[in-house]
Amino acid sequence: MSRLSRRDVLRAGAAAAFAPRLPFRREDGFTFGFFSDTHVSDRANLEACVAMGREMVAGFDPAFCVNGGDVVEVGWATEYDRYKGVLEALAGRETHHIPGNHDVRWAPRGLMLFRERLGQPFRRFDHGGCRFMLLDSTVPLSHYGHYESAQLRWFETSLKDVGRETPVFVFTHHWIGLDRVMVDNESALIRLLEPYNVKIVFNGHGHNDLLWHTDGMLCTMNKGLYQGSFQKVEVDTGRGEVRLSRRSTENPMKLLATVPLKSDRAKRPVWALSNERIQEGSTLWLRTARQAEVRWDDGPWTPTLGRIPTTDRQPGEHRVSIREGGAGRMAMFDVTVEGGGLRPLWRRKLTGGVMSHLVLSGSRLCVSAMDGSVWCLDKASGDVVWKAKTGGYCHSSPALSGDTLVVGSSNGFVNAVAASDGAYKWSVHTGGPVYASAAIAKGIVAMASGDGRVYGLDVESGREMWRFILPPSPSAFSQSIAASDGERFFIGAWDKHLYALDVESGGVVWSAACTDKTFAYSPAIGSPTYGNGRVYVPSNDNGLWAFDARTGEVAWRATTSADKFGYSGPCLVDDRIVIGCLGDNGEARCVSAVDGKEIWTAKVGSVIYDSSPAVADGMAYVGSVDGLLHQIRMSDGEVTARYRMPQGHFLASPAAEKGRVYAGTYSDWVLGFATPEELLR
Repeated sequence: MSRLSRRDVLRAGAAAAFAPRLPFRREDGFTFGFFSDTHVSDRANLEACVAMGREMVAGFDPAFCVNGGDVVEVGWATEYDRYKGVLEALAGRETHHIPGNHDVRWAPRGLMLFRERLGQPFRRFDHGGCRFMLLDSTVPLSHYGHYESAQLRWFETSLKDVGRETPVFVFTHHWIGLDRVMVDNESALIRLLEPYNVKIVFNGHGHNDLLWHTDGMLCTMNKGLYQGSFQKVEVDTGRGEVRLSRRSTENPMKLLATVPLKSDRAKRPVWALSNERIQEGSTLWLRTARQAEVRWDDGPWTPTLGRIPTTDRQPGEHRVSIREGGAGRMAMFDVTVEGGGLRPLWRRKLTGGVMSHLVLSGSRLCVSAMDGSVWCLDKASGDVVWKAKTGGYCHSSPALSGDTLVVGSSNGFVNAVAASDGAYKWSVHTGGPVYASAAIAKGIVAMASGDGRVYGLDVESGREMWRFILPPSPSAFSQSIAASDGERFFIGAWDKHLYALDVESGGVVWSAACTDKTFAYSPAIGSPTYGNGRVYVPSNDNGLWAFDARTGEVAWRATTSADKFGYSGPCLVDDRIVIGCLGDNGEARCVSAVDGKEIWTAKVGSVIYDSSPAVADGMAYVGSVDGLLHQIRMSDGEVTARYRMPQGHFLASPAAEKGRVYAGTYSDWVLGFATPEELLR
């Protein structure tokens, strides 16, 4: 085979640079269909979706279709088997799919099954001179929306190669551009789209027939296909336009909008802020010659002629958005509000978002990220000590024993590296994604996999010592962090049970059902913790359980009257348990570890989801979904400080020690803070 010289490479690059960009072939007009939220389950929605599919084919004979996500209900293989009936109803029309939260939320194998059955979760294709961009907005085991950094990098590259005149259609399950922000980094996507000839952004998730504009781009959403809603999109090359029509229960087919094929992006207004770093309580000024609307973060839009008050803005990093009315062009600015309380000492940008627990070890901080990277940072400076890479994203948190760090990844491997320098030690392949996190005792690593098994592995070599198989069922898997008392491993599973396994043999010592409701209320997200001879675990039906660690006997079960126990894991400190609660009130609770009685409720004011508290120096720290890190006084539950992290969902769990707290979010940033108490010492 001949080798290419450097001159050949340069010539090829020059030819590519000046090659025509996806020339639009005027003779190739076509029609395609868009639908979403099919929600096919083992029992419901198939027949209604099949009827709609047949109606599409008979009504306008689409060249292809796109399903905007929530293809199935809970991500089980049997549901994908039934969904084949919808594809058959489309009579062989090629159908492209993106995942929705229901496809990934309750099943670690959900995204793996999606790939196996329907293709890659984000990708692109070209048809008739147009570029179609299919995005994955899902967060594993969550209903929130986010575009992971690696995907955005791919997205940017994929747009550059089509130029600024090619018509582009974009598909995302979680909506963008509505008043309620669903995708935490939608602004990053909007910024990438701004220079290009975007015709329509198709959205799902909201189960409403809607039409709106964001940054001058037309956006649309359907009800679910089973609810009788789909859209017809006609790319008419003769008239040079795209016509968007909707079928709904109210109208057999109604024209919604017509947009030109030719690029029609108006020039962006010139806006500037007086300062992008301000003191808490001061006024920010917008330099503009006309009236505009402004919003802080995901708050309401309000009119302004220039003055932007900062009243009640927490210290930290905010997003200020400006627009010309509801359909006008937008601009977004990052603004830091400086004030008292938690003070950042350092910031470290990772290559992926953080959903796991941060782990302190001596002078170092260990973090796993959603691009599959594992980081060891100097906790004093944030400098990178080492970085390792796994083959799939890391929902799993690092676990340490001596010089070994163990972490799972979504490609099905349990990975071990040297804690001192990140050098590879061993890896073990399982039959499913490894979202869970390990416990280590007596030199044995206990790690659960999405294949329904718990693996007991030698911590030094990775050799399999034992294997526990959960009772077979579609929900036979675990995603939580394992705990141990040195003799038993404690595993919360999606089959409603908490399991106690013998450390040396992997045999079941005892198991306990934590809910009599459906599997969705299992003790599988909020991880168990051990102390004082008991193991404590929440179940998502508003239960916080205390079991005797040796026998499995129930010591007590606590419930609440407002925000419920559910996804946040308990943090045990002496004879108290601190835990985040799930609900709109934004509450964290402290209960007695002796009898489960409530000691105090802290109202942080925003929703807590997966984040579990860390406690040090008389203070508890927990993150809320909107990006706020909260400091709560352990003596009485008073919220004494807050800091807004860089924009991104806060689903991870912080780490804390005397005078310091460390936090990471889906923004890709990890920050190290000095506490207010430390600053006063």
